[in-house]
Amino acid sequence: MASESDAVARELSAIKRLLVLMLVRDGFTQAQVGAALGVDRTSVSRMFPKGMLSSLAKGNDLE
Repeated sequence: MASESDAVARELSAIKRLLVLMLVRDGFTQAQVGAALGVDRTSVSRMFPKGMLSSLAKGNDLE
């Protein structure tokens, strides 16, 4: 049972990351995304490698 709940938690985390990427790509700031998720903007930033979100916000594709 624990492994099933771990799998669900990992899937929800992946979905949250995709949502963040979509919102940043669409022009939302990290502070706005954090507010929507109920976390600080620094928590949003820590979800991804350094510079990834700012690069995406500038219109660069992810590689």
